[in-house]
Amino acid sequence: MPHHHSSAPLPSPLAAPTSDVDVLVVGAGPTGLTAAAEARRHGLRVRVVERRPSRSPFSKALVVHARTLEVFAAMGIADAVVAQGARFTALNAHIGGPRHHTRVDLLHQPWGDTEYPYWLSIPQYATEQILERHLVSLCVEVEWATTLHTVTDRGDHVDAIVERADGSTETIRSRWLIGCDGARSHVRDQVGLRLDRTDAGATFVLADVKTTCALEQDEGHVFLGREQLLLIVPMPEPDRWRIIAHVPTPADGPALTIDATYLDDLIRRRAGIEFGSHDVTWQSQFDLSQGLVDHYRMGRVFLAGDAAHVHSPVGGQGLNTGVQEAHNLAWKLAAAERLEPGPASRLLDSYEAERRPVARAMVQGTSRATRVLTATNPVLHRAVRAVAPHVIARHRVQARLGRDVGMLDIGYPGSPLAPATTSHAAGRRLPNPRLALGGRLHDRLSRNGYTWIVTGRADDQAPDAAAAEWGDVPLVYLDHRALAEPLHALDRVTLVRPDGHVAATADTVDAIWAQLPVPAHPVPLSRT
Repeated sequence: MPHHHSSAPLPSPLAAPTSDVDVLVVGAGPTGLTAAAEARRHGLRVRVVERRPSRSPFSKALVVHARTLEVFAAMGIADAVVAQGARFTALNAHIGGPRHHTRVDLLHQPWGDTEYPYWLSIPQYATEQILERHLVSLCVEVEWATTLHTVTDRGDHVDAIVERADGSTETIRSRWLIGCDGARSHVRDQVGLRLDRTDAGATFVLADVKTTCALEQDEGHVFLGREQLLLIVPMPEPDRWRIIAHVPTPADGPALTIDATYLDDLIRRRAGIEFGSHDVTWQSQFDLSQGLVDHYRMGRVFLAGDAAHVHSPVGGQGLNTGVQEAHNLAWKLAAAERLEPGPASRLLDSYEAERRPVARAMVQGTSRATRVLTATNPVLHRAVRAVAPHVIARHRVQARLGRDVGMLDIGYPGSPLAPATTSHAAGRRLPNPRLALGGRLHDRLSRNGYTWIVTGRADDQAPDAAAAEWGDVPLVYLDHRALAEPLHALDRVTLVRPDGHVAATADTVDAIWAQLPVPAHPVPLSRT
């Protein structure tokens, strides 16, 4: 296990206090908070360290998608997140000139079986505040102003030396460490993992600003005319908008002054709108890069979120991908504690096998979209402006802004956890149809462990949930009257993983037990 030592002088780790914990999370952004809360909910002892002295008051990531809201629902915080956000009702594409305006109604796309058929606009700090309150309710507090210095994998545990603002140090001994410390991850560097960045050759400016212009408060706008890309995105606060603009990469020199005057001029030229910018609360200028880490795991250390991938902000996928990675990993760490070494290793290896292809596709997809939208070659730029309005007008293209962007169809068909003999449903998100008596199928799942779903015909007898064949895993029986909507792609008996993905589906429970690569357990490890 490669590891490096900080150049800052530190007391010997033998002289520092040592503590024991199951999971140490480094980083208290959305990914780290989700990882910590989920690990704690599954019964593990958790600590969270964050080098910043306090939470950032700036919005940063802005969109929470449908699948992430389903994750938050499983955690018990979706209602709080939705209450703090605002739904996008439409996306207006102004491409190729004022006559080429296409309004995409986001709420009436074929979203399918989800409780959250929309894009939710919510500032990152609001999402983080909800996650942190949830974490505190689980008796875990973020340790602010605590900097990680060294990570050493000892084989059966990880030693992490941290330093506090007063200069004191501590060695935290943990069974597992999750690096959620962002694009410049120190955890990643410490364990010798590599993220190769590629310069996308594009510079963006971002700003959160109020307007005097009477725009529809819940509709976003994309402008691509003779000048470069401009996005105007609604925020939950009335009359406040996120401005995202591709700008010419400046020559070496001072950064741009992104103030109200600059924004008004930029929006006037690109959108023909007298915006009336004022109260600019956050602004940023950055050169876009993209990349993916070579591995998500090194021994007892895992990476998640921006520590594992960097990419374009187009599509608002970053925060969502990180939260879903944390959700995927936490239950596996808890389950691995009760497995033999072979199955435990297979289970933990499945984290990278499942989530890295998702991140790779996301990085590649946002890279392609950004490359097209930020084309500076005059011929290519004109071609994009000429073709894009016709492409966006297609119903099939608009439909992708629902389920696809909402990340509802992400699955793990090549997972080490997917039985080779089962149907294509293994590894996919469990469908979430409405139930005849109210609610949806996901509402009936175990909040912590695996769940059996058994479907019955009119003349079937309900199974005995207490029978030994179910292995003490909770059972949900759906007879022909239970569903208000059809349940597609599943056989009569389905085993659902703790993260809401299908473990296996077959005609009988015995067939599923026979083909599971990793044993399923009814409840998580309980520990205080």
